[in-house]
Amino acid sequence: MKGKIKLRRFLESSRGRSFLLLCHHNADPDSLGSAIAFAIYLKSLGVEEVKIGVAQSVSSYAKRLLTFSPVPVERDPVVKEDVVMIFDTSSLEQLEPIEIPRGKTVIVIDHHVEKEKPIKAQIAVVDSSRTSTAEIVWELFKYLGFYNETAVKALLAGIVTDTANFRFANAKTFKAVSEMLERFPLQMGGIFQLVAPVSDENIDQAKRMAMLKACQRLEIKKFRRYIIAVSKVSAYESLACKTFLNLGADVAIVGSEKKGVRISARAKESLVKKGLHLGRIMEKVGPIIEGSGGGHAGAAGANGKKNLDEAIKVILKEIEKFLREVD
Repeated sequence: MKGKIKLRRFLESSRGRSFLLLCHHNADPDSLGSAIAFAIYLKSLGVEEVKIGVAQSVSSYAKRLLTFSPVPVERDPVVKEDVVMIFDTSSLEQLEPIEIPRGKTVIVIDHHVEKEKPIKAQIAVVDSSRTSTAEIVWELFKYLGFYNETAVKALLAGIVTDTANFRFANAKTFKAVSEMLERFPLQMGGIFQLVAPVSDENIDQAKRMAMLKACQRLEIKKFRRYIIAVSKVSAYESLACKTFLNLGADVAIVGSEKKGVRISARAKESLVKKGLHLGRIMEKVGPIIEGSGGGHAGAAGANGKKNLDEAIKVILKEIEKFLREVD
């Protein structure tokens, strides 16, 4: 894993520096769990000034992890710290409105590879063969000789959600999980409960309204024997995608134009096995919406500023091109 030696040497001489650990938009358990685990490690080193920052919000699936954090978690922080560590984030657009001033030491730990506009970092630990950033953090902890049960819980939460309950896991994923469970006798049932979405009555009603509106605005695109569902909502794009797949769609694309452009896409595992990779399609969409995109083969997203309709046309064109070749 490139960068780990450089990272270790840097951390060994950084006890007197201040650290800000950053997570992307609507921070998920992989991003937030990795940041929390690393905050626990930094505090064990004796680093006094450590803080976690999230861009815009924390996802409902990650909110229970906040109780594990040994340091403050701040929304859209002003960057004053010496060192900025960025987790599970491949482009600066995913951190907006957070701005990183010049002169900061930037460290990136991620399992995505951004080809167009990667974050300029003095130290980068990136491994695209991993299904989650949490796995990379675990590998770093083994290399650094650090083991902590609370940190492992946060990392397992990230792995569970980023692999969609292990549906997208690979051999490396299961090896990492096995190593964690051998060291700490944790029950996976507790980890699954940890990442169950946190909601209250008002949020639950908002979700139901969003799903009904998504269905109301639904456009069905039939391409040969495949059904593609397309819709727009103001929030909960990924949930709407999952709903459409449960209703029978093979692929779902849901966009939002509230406070910029957000797009979420999901595909059935049968198409992923045939070679469909929504993450690569979203990478092409990033420049169109003046932002960035990426993700996994069966679940991906993009964030930008404008051109939602044009972006959806491109996504549909790419999916139809794949389906034409597959058949």
